[in-house]
Amino acid sequence: MQTMAPPEDALAERFARLDERFDRVDERLIDVDRRITEGGEQTSHRFDRVEGDIKELKKSVAAVHTSVLSLHTTLMRTGVGLAIVFASALLVKGF
Repeated sequence: MQTMAPPEDALAERFARLDERFDRVDERLIDVDRRITEGGEQTSHRFDRVEGDIKELKKSVAAVHTSVLSLHTTLMRTGVGLAIVFASALLVKGF
């Protein structure tokens, strides 16, 4: 028994549907490429902003460190000065 070949119109219709599917896949790939490119640009801008924030934070931490160090030095000098004053008072008084 001989099988019948599909009509020529059916074959052409199948190829047309396949072409449409490939076109949709191509459009999706183009869209994905565009989104990846945009995402990369946005990420680059974010990293630039974060780097700027880190630089500002380092400056702020350095300023706070300098202030704390200055306060510590002042307190130490005051403590040493008070110790000398009390030691002198004790020596003058004679214990």
